[in-house]
Amino acid sequence: MIAVALIATGASSGCTKDADPAARVWKRRCAACHGPDGAGRTRFAEGRPWADLTDGKWKHAPDRESLRRLVAEGDPASPMPPFAGTLTPEEIDAIVDWTLALAGRASGKTSQ
Repeated sequence: MIAVALIATGASSGCTKDADPAARVWKRRCAACHGPDGAGRTRFAEGRPWADLTDGKWKHAPDRESLRRLVAEGDPASPMPPFAGTLTPEEIDAIVDWTLALAGRASGKTSQ
């Protein structure tokens, strides 16, 4: 099911090229679970409160290094897969910045 969603997401994003690497990675790797806007309103995320990355509620510490580790290593106690080896270190950094920006927009703060 997840693979189908990821393939569909990748196929649909192939028609347009995003100049922003984070937007491209988000569409390809994150949106199927966390939603296109990061709010976690997806079929997969039902019943998973931590899928909403916009509400300011964090299962893991919301600091940059903790998020980077989570994206790279995943969370064996959840459906969050590891992306080290799948994403480049630059893509991981970009997605961490993207995630912090999602939470910042929701709270009225910016991450930069």
